[in-house]
Amino acid sequence: MSFLKQREARASELQQRFDWLPVWLIAPASLIMTGLLIYPILQGIVLSFFDTKILNYAKGKFIGLGNYERLLVDPYFWNSLKVTFTYGLTSMVCTYLLGLGFALLLNRRFPGRGLIRTIFILPWAIPEVVAVLIFIWMLDAQYGVINYALTAIGLLDAPQAWLASRELALPALVLVTAWQQFPLAMLILLAGLQTIPQEEYEAAQMDGANAWSRFLHVTLPGLRAVNVVLLLLLLLNSFRRVTMIFAMTGGGPARATETLSILTYNTAFEYQRIGYAAAIGVALLLVLLGFSLIYYVLLIRRRPER
Repeated sequence: MSFLKQREARASELQQRFDWLPVWLIAPASLIMTGLLIYPILQGIVLSFFDTKILNYAKGKFIGLGNYERLLVDPYFWNSLKVTFTYGLTSMVCTYLLGLGFALLLNRRFPGRGLIRTIFILPWAIPEVVAVLIFIWMLDAQYGVINYALTAIGLLDAPQAWLASRELALPALVLVTAWQQFPLAMLILLAGLQTIPQEEYEAAQMDGANAWSRFLHVTLPGLRAVNVVLLLLLLLNSFRRVTMIFAMTGGGPARATETLSILTYNTAFEYQRIGYAAAIGVALLLVLLGFSLIYYVLLIRRRPER
């Protein structure tokens, strides 16, 4: 009997002993990724305390918090911060509504559903630069398909220069963003819809609930956990987007679409003020870290307890 107890104790000790093999296996890749990710971030934070330019990078002058003090009184920075939040929130809402609508449609059973799902995923597979070039042609003031269609049905009296107008450039950018990333929202919401038990819909229907009531009291509560994570993910993607905005408008016209990411790029490479650009980048990093922290906390709450 004592032998069996000793054996069980030995087995329990072996189970509790930490297995270092996975650590050693992932250590090389972890070190490489740490060097590729952490070092540039630290280098950018250090640069934000210097007044330096690209052409005389080694002769930078330490100015402490001077760049950050300048941020507080820079109207271009506050304009970019406003544009960033406006673009991020509107893109998030439009993308979510498109994704939810198509997810509800594709959650029904009908012939050819698999083929239509594949077609709807195509915008997500198209590179951002290619999508931008397509929409630049479609939004052209003289030859654009969108202007032609809107004037033909009477919604516009005359063709509009979408990307050259301060009032229309940002909505056009939101339109392209929502079109390009709504398949991601659609797939996540579709997966969430398929986890809602069908019995709940049947019970609500037996109680006399119409389609709108079933959507409000069954569908939306069933998607609550998915919605929170998806909305934050879409917001983070919009905040850090550079390629689409730069290729489509470059931050113009008159800084109407200049987000913090575009302001950072223009300040560093157009105006050659790399130290001040690093300070703008750090400000954007803090914003993204705040939303990432919210995302992490919500993700931890979603994990089931063991």
